[in-house]
Amino acid sequence: MSSKKKLPDLDFSAPSCIVMGSEQKGVQPYISKAADEHFSIPMAGDFDSFNVSVAAGIILYEAMTQRK
Repeated sequence: MSSKKKLPDLDFSAPSCIVMGSEQKGVQPYISKAADEHFSIPMAGDFDSFNVSVAAGIILYEAMTQRK
């Protein structure tokens, strides 16, 4: 959640692997280190974060929109 890069700034036109961690523990550190990008999802209002299923839906929708 502390990443400065935002979801709309990413390029999903190439094949991509999206890694989602558990809501309590997140992603294993060795997996996070291997990632090419880290990003956050822009949010309006007083939310701290989305649950993992909502975040996955938002990310996959962005990827699908970019590929159309």
